[in-house]
Amino acid sequence: MKKILFTLLLMLTCQMAFCQKANSVFNDFRDKKHAECVSVPKLMLTIAAAKMKDGNVNALLKEVDEVKILKLTDCSGRVRRKFVKKIKALDGDGYSEFTGMKKGKSEGMSILVKQKGDTIKEIVALSSGSNSCVGILLTGNVNAEDVAALIGIVDD
Repeated sequence: MKKILFTLLLMLTCQMAFCQKANSVFNDFRDKKHAECVSVPKLMLTIAAAKMKDGNVNALLKEVDEVKILKLTDCSGRVRRKFVKKIKALDGDGYSEFTGMKKGKSEGMSILVKQKGDTIKEIVALSSGSNSCVGILLTGNVNAEDVAALIGIVDD
């Protein structure tokens, strides 16, 4: 009985160690003073998809399970810098940089993705500047073709 209990505890510990890292970063910072966090669940995304006329956007919204938007603009500079550092540390830790741009020393935007095969599991977007910081986390099973189609719409 002790061996079974120990094995279950060990499995639970391992599962917690490999949990979604970006999600835990967002959860760590959502309770900071002056932080604003909005979470949009699957149900709301499904309702929005039903109202969309564009097929590509509709398909993309159906694939997303949750969207979290974390605004740290009104937080202290120390909190913003710490958040940016933790998000950038995800690069190479199961996440890869999809795109990014840097403007000046402290301003920029970067998008990281976590993929499994051709399916994107998470998209982390970070926009930061000297007085602003916003992070967006999309989770789900997103088809890379739908993202490419959406980028094509934006480019047009």
